Amino acid sequence: MDGDNPPVDRRAHPDPHGTPPLPDGDRVQATTPTTPAPPATTRHRVIAALILVIVVAAIMIRVLR
Repeated sequence: MDGDNPPVDRRAHPDPHGTPPLPDGDRVQATTPTTPAPPATTRHRVIAALILVIVVAAIMIRVLR
């Protein structure tokens, strides 16, 4: 009696009104942005310099202790 029913298709049933699914070999490819990232502003450079000064000061304090 188990053989009376055909096996159930376990794949997702696509929307009949939507676009057809892509074939198995096709994948969505990520594209790189066409515009380059903006250069660092003066504020970014000041913050980076401040962090660098703090790190160097912490190392010097640790060495001199």
